[in-house]
Amino acid sequence: MTTTLEKPARAEADENLLKPLYRINGNEHAYEVRVELPGVPKSGVSIDLEDNILTIRGKRAAGVPDGWKTLHSEIPALDFLLRLRLNTPVDEESLKAVVENGVLSVHLPVKEAARPRRIEIQ
Repeated sequence: MTTTLEKPARAEADENLLKPLYRINGNEHAYEVRVELPGVPKSGVSIDLEDNILTIRGKRAAGVPDGWKTLHSEIPALDFLLRLRLNTPVDEESLKAVVENGVLSVHLPVKEAARPRRIEIQ
């Protein structure tokens, strides 16, 4: 199976957003998108699938405990955006997403009709 996921064209409003590091794995049954999101809580992430475009948005706040002030920081608050165009139809009812240890995993099962089939010769 030679289907791919690709990045769609960027909108001007998206230019100021950080693109997180990601990896895509796949086989004829499913794709898995793994996105590195260190310091981003589950509540800071949203995932949408519309018109075959997977959109992952998030926000990491500059967390400073009450009564404290930041003296130095190399961990910025940030907004991020990742958009991937799906070239293979996925089963939208079976999508799953999990955040664990700062890594978001999105499981995208390929629709049965889009999977390769072996045709037996009679």
